[in-house]
Amino acid sequence: MAHIIAGFGGIGKTTLAKKYKNVVDLESTPYKYIFPDYDNLDTNTKEAIKGKGAIKKVLNPDFPNNYIAAIKENMDKYDYILVWCHPDEALPHLDAAGIDYELFLPTRDALDEYRQRFINRGNCPEYVNRVSSKEDYDMRLPQFMATGKPIVFLGPGETLTSHLQNNPAYATLIPRNGM
Repeated sequence: MAHIIAGFGGIGKTTLAKKYKNVVDLESTPYKYIFPDYDNLDTNTKEAIKGKGAIKKVLNPDFPNNYIAAIKENMDKYDYILVWCHPDEALPHLDAAGIDYELFLPTRDALDEYRQRFINRGNCPEYVNRVSSKEDYDMRLPQFMATGKPIVFLGPGETLTSHLQNNPAYATLIPRNGM
């Protein structure tokens, strides 16, 4: 049974999934919106889409049921399933579906580093400013705490990968071929 990690943007979910074969990143965008050939888009375009960039988005009427189905479908295939962690739009659907998860969030003092991560990966300025805002963080943190789920806080210099690798309580990460 997979360990479900609901992770804040910028913690390294996509990077982790690219490096390890027992990890899948179920980025919510291709489930929440309709995009022809999403899997074949380049990384910058995907980041622009995730970050509410200039690309028009059409809501998928099957969301969130299609997203929950994808999570459940992968539970016996991977050790880790990485999912979206928005406290209003994602977590209630996980809870309603009975999907147990652990939250991974940055510490407040790591937000400047996250801001730079968002810029480096090509997110639009509106997304960068909103998600790395200390005011937004202060507003959302009580929402995350209210879930009652375990929360792992990642400080400056920490990523999801470094936390999992340095904590024996988690399943060993299995590198993809050639890594």
